[in-house]
Amino acid sequence: MPGSSRPTVCMRRRGRALAYWNGALWAVGTGLASSPLVIYLAMEFGAVRVGLGISLIKAAPHLAGLLRLAAPAMIGRLADRKRFCLGSFFLSIVLLVALLLAAAPCWGLSPGAALATVVLLWCLYHLMEYLGAVALWSWFADLAPVRVRGRFLGRRERWSVTGQAAAMLVAAVFGILWRERLPDAVWAGYAIPMAAGCGFLAASLVPLAILPSFAACDRRQATLPLRTILRPFGDPAFLRYLAFGCWFSFFNGIVQSAQEVFPRQVLGVSLPLRLTLQTGMRVGQFAVSPGLGRWADRIGNRPVLMVCIPVIASSMLFFCVASPARWYWIIGAWAAWIAYAGVNVCQPNLMLRLAPSASRPAYVAAYQTASGLCVAASMIVGGLAFDALRDRFGYAPIPLCGGTLALTIFQAVFLVGFLTRATSALVLLWVREPGGKDGA
Repeated sequence: MPGSSRPTVCMRRRGRALAYWNGALWAVGTGLASSPLVIYLAMEFGAVRVGLGISLIKAAPHLAGLLRLAAPAMIGRLADRKRFCLGSFFLSIVLLVALLLAAAPCWGLSPGAALATVVLLWCLYHLMEYLGAVALWSWFADLAPVRVRGRFLGRRERWSVTGQAAAMLVAAVFGILWRERLPDAVWAGYAIPMAAGCGFLAASLVPLAILPSFAACDRRQATLPLRTILRPFGDPAFLRYLAFGCWFSFFNGIVQSAQEVFPRQVLGVSLPLRLTLQTGMRVGQFAVSPGLGRWADRIGNRPVLMVCIPVIASSMLFFCVASPARWYWIIGAWAAWIAYAGVNVCQPNLMLRLAPSASRPAYVAAYQTASGLCVAASMIVGGLAFDALRDRFGYAPIPLCGGTLALTIFQAVFLVGFLTRATSALVLLWVREPGGKDGA
């Protein structure tokens, strides 16, 4: 029965099938209403032209995500886990619709006011999504025993990247056709795919509504005291993994400003081309995700992460050698990002392995909040640093080593990104995985 504390094998299998459908529909929605769309829309306001502005758009949702630390205490008090999850995701969709309407030109808002409204609603949308995700990950942990959880997450990742790849391809084709035929109706060109994305996000809640709730687990988690919510920060094994997550997140975020500005303003990459590249990346992730999940179950999550992270770091080298005449080098960066499939499968899986079942929501909230804040801080720091370097040196090469070497600010930032991302694998050596070859 759904309320049983011991879900049956049949219930778990049915629940995992529904989780796959949820992942696919949600991915289609986020592919159609993606963050590049919001950034390009903000650029149309004329209010975002430099690194800090883009960084704030990308960092603000993570700053708002600090409030997800309250999610473990809210689950069970405001509603049981299932209703809390569904309610949070539903409110996120409502806020995304509000964002879409707020960006409409009919309101006559100034570019600054329109941008501020979009950023505020973008933050609130992500906050509701983050709160729902805390409940969702705890819920998913009950669907798959540890021995097969990697395979479950790998298959769900395959469904997710399939939906996102299809959605991004549709959005790219739509963007090309729209700009050719109606180049003056900019808002509508962004609004139509985003509106369709909201519809798919709403449809993704249907599988969750059908999915068994395991209500008995919710009752145990409804009375989490403050010391239990703070327990992750006193767990040495978890803190080692948290250090890795914060390091990796911080140095992923530090290059975001340059990574956003370079393709659009230097290489002239259009939104449809960018979405096409992302589609190709998702197709690659579709191919490798289930296999990476199986390897995580066999040899552990940590070894898979240690292989994927240097591959991800190598993407910065492709940005370093790209230029307007050789823009095609950035295709290699999107190819390297296929390795994010391993991070998307193994990072949450290892997080759930380190989390005791009785306080799992607290561990999920702690990890996602800390890593999210590191991303936000690094985006802001990176944006400020990028603007300072840009104001001083412009985009011209900077002579180094007595003039024997010259790097543009983009190349300097991307080289720093390569080195710091690659060292994340060394930080991971400190982590001990329960049930892994090394550990605990």
